Amino acid sequence: MLHFRKMAAAASLVIATASAGSVVAQSTQLRADGGSAASLTAIVPQLLSRYADQHTDYSIRVSVDQTLTRSALRLAAGAIDISTVPTAAFHAMTQGTGPYAQMSDEAIEAAGNIRALFAFLGGHIHPITRADSGIETFDDVAGRRVFVGPPAGTASAQARDLIEAITGYVAGEDYEAIQLDFSAANQAYEDGRFDLFMRTGAMGSAAIDQLGSAQPFRLLNVPAEVVESDNWDTFITVPGRAVDPIPAGTYNNQVNNDEDVLAGAYSMMLAVNVDMDEETAYALTRVMMENLEDAYGVNVAMRSLRPDTVFTSLNAPLHPGAVRYFREIGLDVPEALIAD
Repeated sequence: MLHFRKMAAAASLVIATASAGSVVAQSTQLRADGGSAASLTAIVPQLLSRYADQHTDYSIRVSVDQTLTRSALRLAAGAIDISTVPTAAFHAMTQGTGPYAQMSDEAIEAAGNIRALFAFLGGHIHPITRADSGIETFDDVAGRRVFVGPPAGTASAQARDLIEAITGYVAGEDYEAIQLDFSAANQAYEDGRFDLFMRTGAMGSAAIDQLGSAQPFRLLNVPAEVVESDNWDTFITVPGRAVDPIPAGTYNNQVNNDEDVLAGAYSMMLAVNVDMDEETAYALTRVMMENLEDAYGVNVAMRSLRPDTVFTSLNAPLHPGAVRYFREIGLDVPEALIAD
């Protein structure tokens, strides 16, 4: 079972995407996709953009709030240069299953065009419900409306499978599963369109705490005994799934913030197109790793990204430029991650 180190909570800071040419007059333009703005899936490429603009000849334009399963296809096709990619989504691509089932052969072929720079803990699934909803445990969601994630993302599959692993409830039978783009989900929750919000995001995100500014919320806990069950063993067979505690006191507007909450978590990777030249991939990997101390000051959840975790749950081949950098700093690169 994959566990990540417990991290202290802190509010996320808004990161401005670095504009082209702000430091380097003639910079090479790169395009990147990130996920939900409240999560590390967006923060990591935005930070890379900042550091590349400050310290390299590359300028990266980041588009956030993207559905990352689609971004993986855009990356494979060369429509973008860099993207956060869920390790679970990459696994599905290699198998032509899940969100890629309708384009199985194309997805399998596309997976061969993706190379990783490093892996990181993408965030937690925050099971958020209004304090007066009457929902105190996952068992209480029977017959309720539950937001599980975007229609085409792996987040919705993980949320549904998480609920089933805990309760045995099946989406569409025991509860109503709501799927919306993340950009519309926050407002829908505030409007009362669903009872439980399976909200992905970086731990300690101010955007999540803001959801309780008008009405306090409760976070539902994954029971410890479930994590030791056969159901859980089935749940984590999908690469990149994990469990990690959200410490007590993380959110001011959480009514049960006097206790740790065990939550589902997920791993991600920052990936590039296979045709990116080695020098570019090397420079991007190096500039991110050399600025981690600054990144920790931006968002404490970034502390899950360290040289000793860059291969955790990674299931895509590393770009040769990344391999070169990690070997230079003395890391033993797993043979399974070296591309043919």
